[in-house]
Amino acid sequence: MKSDRVMIALVAFLAAIMIAIFLQVDWQASHPDDTSSEELGQQFFGDEDDPAYSPLMILLAMLLIVALLGAVFLAKEEDRE
Repeated sequence: MKSDRVMIALVAFLAAIMIAIFLQVDWQASHPDDTSSEELGQQFFGDEDDPAYSPLMILLAMLLIVALLGAVFLAKEEDRE
């Protein structure tokens, strides 16, 4: 019973410290730059003239799907034994 009171007091003390620290911090509003994903999309997938990384992304997606299906197959094999 005494250990429960000690734990409750310790948690309350730590919560009070955290609240005090949060109240003392000068929280400033952030102003992120206006960003666009168009440039990133052009780098990854290119356009009609230059396919960039799109064939590589397709092969990587196929490899991951095959690996996932293989893992499911192996897991089902273990259940049968």
